[in-house]
Amino acid sequence: MVAPANTLQNSTNSDEDESVRAAPTSMLLLDAKRKSAFLPYRPQSTVLTNLQRGNTEATFCPVEVLLSFHERAGQGEITEEQVTAELGRQKDIDCKDAHGFTALHWAASYGQLVSVQLLVSVGANVNSLAPDLVTPLLLAASGGHNEIVRYLLERGAHSSHMDIVGNTALMYAAAGNHPHTCNELLAKDLDLSATNENGETAYSLAVEHGSHLAQALLEQYMTAIITAGAFGSI
Repeated sequence: MVAPANTLQNSTNSDEDESVRAAPTSMLLLDAKRKSAFLPYRPQSTVLTNLQRGNTEATFCPVEVLLSFHERAGQGEITEEQVTAELGRQKDIDCKDAHGFTALHWAASYGQLVSVQLLVSVGANVNSLAPDLVTPLLLAASGGHNEIVRYLLERGAHSSHMDIVGNTALMYAAAGNHPHTCNELLAKDLDLSATNENGETAYSLAVEHGSHLAQALLEQYMTAIITAGAFGSI
């Protein structure tokens, strides 16, 4: 790791904000007519999620809301026993829901580290592909879940993987202004030259989206690379 990485203080919290999050399915639908290749995974508020988080006053409902295993993984409400039971029912912990997402995608998207660890411990594929070539790492990076990003990278997640329009985890982290997440990704892969189908890099996306903290971090890394190259040529 280059020197600028040390300028970031360690944090046990994700870079994410505290906004209400919805299911991954609402974040990953790509508009074929969009003009920009960069489509960040933005959660949308739902009544269900608001109720679960206590942000909406509950009213009497005679029908009990039952969450699927995937949804419980996203809420961080799965246990070792439940994971074992699900594995026994499905025979495959990477079983996808109706929209093509695994439980690991859900857990990574919502920043549920314990759920992620439980799923990976029983063989969940850290590079599993959802629609549009989305991996758990991309979802974790887009939400600024730096601890999950680190964990997935340690378990073999591909840091340079691109989604269907060429966006990498670093691009999502940079555009979302998640410096700690960027730091984790850069420690694994220092290639800042990757571009999506619009020719955008992680740095240009940080500038475009006003992600000043991520931009500053990327500038530190670029400066260190240039400086190291200059000294290396002497």
